[in-house]
Amino acid sequence: MMNEETLRPRAVNLDIALAVSAAVGVTAGVILSINMDEAALISLSGAAEKLALASDGKWLRIFLSSFSGVAMLLIAAFLCGFSAVSQPAELLLTAFRGLGLGVCVRGVYLGSDVLKSMAAFLPYAVLSTWVLIIGIREAFRLSMRYLSLSVTSENRLGIKNEIIEYSVKFLILAVLLAVLAMGDAFLAGLIVGT
Repeated sequence: MMNEETLRPRAVNLDIALAVSAAVGVTAGVILSINMDEAALISLSGAAEKLALASDGKWLRIFLSSFSGVAMLLIAAFLCGFSAVSQPAELLLTAFRGLGLGVCVRGVYLGSDVLKSMAAFLPYAVLSTWVLIIGIREAFRLSMRYLSLSVTSENRLGIKNEIIEYSVKFLILAVLLAVLAMGDAFLAGLIVGT
């Protein structure tokens, strides 16, 4: 009989695994972007487009663009939490986010006015990745809970409360992500001086 403590990940180990997964993704993104077209990389980074939209006063488009990409990854993480064997997919989500960041950072450095582009890109990229990693940690914990329930004869009645708490946490993370996306649009406006 397997003990639940055996299957529960220690927070430090999980944090290290997620950090390594993100770092590997960023490194892979930079390496993969070496042979890509410079114009395509600049376009993929989105910093120039974000600043252009801000100068035109299109705040809603900046918000939707910033929010939608990370929100889809957050939804994927949420759904992964309901599977007993989704831990590798959860680590891959972190690596995938890192991969995108690696490609985008290289595009920012290749573009014009690097300082403004970095100021427009980096704060939201870092903070939204932090929100995503918190969500992935929660998904990892719930999927480990499902795994422990599937390999033991433990009473499964208490999981309903865990699922409610899990859903509330993800709702809070989604709201936080929306606030960060609004802040991203506001920051872009400050950068261009509108």
